[in-house]
Amino acid sequence: MGTVSIMLKNVAIFVLLALPGYLLVKCKILDKKQSGALSILLMYVGMPFLIFASTINNLTLDRELLVIILIVMAIGIVYTFAMFFMSKPLTQKEREEKTQGMMRFSAVFSNNGFLGIPLAIAVFGANSLVSTVVIILNIITNILMFTLGIYLISGDKKTISLKKAFLNPVLIAFILGVIANLLNVNKYLPEVGTYSTYFSNVVAPISMTILGMKMGDVKFFELFKSWKIYYVAILKLVVFPLLITLIVFLLNKVFNAVNVDVVLGFLIAFSMPTAGLASTFSDSFGGDTQNAVAFTLGTTILSIITIPLLYWGFCTLLI
Repeated sequence: MGTVSIMLKNVAIFVLLALPGYLLVKCKILDKKQSGALSILLMYVGMPFLIFASTINNLTLDRELLVIILIVMAIGIVYTFAMFFMSKPLTQKEREEKTQGMMRFSAVFSNNGFLGIPLAIAVFGANSLVSTVVIILNIITNILMFTLGIYLISGDKKTISLKKAFLNPVLIAFILGVIANLLNVNKYLPEVGTYSTYFSNVVAPISMTILGMKMGDVKFFELFKSWKIYYVAILKLVVFPLLITLIVFLLNKVFNAVNVDVVLGFLIAFSMPTAGLASTFSDSFGGDTQNAVAFTLGTTILSIITIPLLYWGFCTLLI
């Protein structure tokens, strides 16, 4: 129960990180629209440096880890495509095409970068296999989000950009981090790792400040009146993470292809709330912006309960 308590405490801390942003908007010191500048800072500075710092400082790229990375990537890609197709019949009740697309996006894509990675590092350590798995799955998520995700939101295949998918800051940072790791840059120039760590430390507080700013202009009783929020939350926070955890756990038992830390990494990555890019993509590609904000906030608030419960269940039943 020790690690469960640590998980619960860290989730609580992350929630409290949203308080300054919430109060600043409530007190009319800041406007929620100003969160856009912070989102850009997070996307193009914080997240790339978090990935780069984790790769250069905490990965030992031996043969065993490379095999695990390839397995995680393969499972992550196959399962994300499976969720993409599964989400269509599961949201068939919604007749409005844009809303259905947003429901599917919100159920499939996780906030791994802004919440999953910082939470995994806080609970399990930066050099843990759990954190490594979450980082790898975040890279997969980012590539597929810029292709499948944008298509779900826009409903137009023409908006899919392979160039944007493979030139996104997270993937570039990971590739540069792997190269720097293989060249042993940190040994000869440790300042590179230190510099990256300074920037990577802003991810959790800024991401939660942005969330707090968005919450500051939301009427919570109105937010939770719609059945769609609860339905998306059940899929995103319970059904899909339980399904992938069970699949990877069975692979571990039957084929001994992975270990418990890898299974836990999948649970953490897929149990995170809806990706914060939902509203950004919706604004950019003509999606259902109102529900994008509602689903993001709704799943984030409800994840305060579901993440510790899922982790408790994992520790109790599967370990």
